[in-house]
Amino acid sequence: MFFLQFFPIPLIVSFVVLILVIWRNRKQGWKTLFATLLFGLYVIAVIGVIYFPISIPLNWPNNLSWQETLHNLNRTNLSPLYFLSITHHPFSLRWLLIDFGLNAILTVPFGFGLGYFFRPKWLKLFFWALLTGLALEGTQLIVILAIGTFYHTVDVNDVILNALGVIIGFGVFCILNGLNQKLKKIRPHYLF
Repeated sequence: MFFLQFFPIPLIVSFVVLILVIWRNRKQGWKTLFATLLFGLYVIAVIGVIYFPISIPLNWPNNLSWQETLHNLNRTNLSPLYFLSITHHPFSLRWLLIDFGLNAILTVPFGFGLGYFFRPKWLKLFFWALLTGLALEGTQLIVILAIGTFYHTVDVNDVILNALGVIIGFGVFCILNGLNQKLKKIRPHYLF
């Protein structure tokens, strides 16, 4: 088994893309550049946490077969609010709550960034939230099917919780932005 680590090549490519995005937005002002840098570092961290290391079998691509593909698809949980691990782990409720929390927290900064950079209407926000969860889990499924093995699982509950995290992050942005607008009336140039 060969492990593709996040460092050095994917990390370097991610930083090059981030530098190009910052360079493209260089005339936006230092606040936007700083926010872009933070958001880019967040995206890089999410990629590193969710997708790496990728375990590549030594016999890849010869390890790929219909049986392996069907096995990997059968491991995918497509039933919302169904938690198989609750029956297999003695501390399952605790781990379930931790998993819920971490999946939601993972995308809270993305929702905040959506509010800061794009300020979508609520309908578009729900679309972005669902798209975020589907993209994160869908990419994991593609990696599983392309490589034949992966240490992560694909779960529709993660899609739901990632979407919830985006909505929470956007809500936090709206609250802070509203407070900022009120504070600007009292004292200009406050938070954002």
